[in-house]
Amino acid sequence: MKKILIFTLAVTLALCGAQAQKKNTNKNNRVPAADGTFNEEAKPLEALETIELPMSYEGLHAPLLHAMKERRTIRDLREEDIPIEIISSLLWSAYGYNRPDEMKRVAPSAVNVQEYDIYLFTREGIYLYNAEKNSILLIVKGDHRKEISQQKHFAIAPVSIVMVANYDRMKLFKTTEDRDFYAAVDAGYISQNIYLFCASANLGTVACGGINRDDIHKLLGITNGRAMLAHPVGMF
Repeated sequence: MKKILIFTLAVTLALCGAQAQKKNTNKNNRVPAADGTFNEEAKPLEALETIELPMSYEGLHAPLLHAMKERRTIRDLREEDIPIEIISSLLWSAYGYNRPDEMKRVAPSAVNVQEYDIYLFTREGIYLYNAEKNSILLIVKGDHRKEISQQKHFAIAPVSIVMVANYDRMKLFKTTEDRDFYAAVDAGYISQNIYLFCASANLGTVACGGINRDDIHKLLGITNGRAMLAHPVGMF
């Protein structure tokens, strides 16, 4: 009788957890962490240009075992441009939808809050990745790669990915400790995806936590979020 009661309780808790996750997923507003302003000047944060990305799996043909064996940190990057097809695959590998009909991504997140916004820093400007439409939105013009960090590889790499946790999507977590813990865990999943893609595509990258967060937040208008990690990406 005791075993039956324990089993019944476990099933009930599992069902309640699934219902809570479904409810949270339905309410999840996937909007950038910026609240609509860059900084105190209150300029509107809007897409200045939209670039449709090619549906590409360039660089994703290597077996998983090969990618895992080749995964490494590479700081000595070259300035050569990366083809748009490779950039498309890089962004998809980091945080794209592998089950678009279900709005589910290649990287997991705690209770599926999908709290991350992925920004691409290039010579031309800063772009926000739109996984649903497979496009990038130009939101800040100009070369701001050096502003990410004092580390020299950011100024050299043709592109860098900055991962920003949007706290507006994490209201389910009642304490700051829980929110920050799960945001950090989810950042690790995305970071490893970037590492494995770069190993597969013969690109170099390094995960950097030593970034200029205050400068990045001001540049992107982040008021309720945190730039967690950045990855310069380039040939080597």
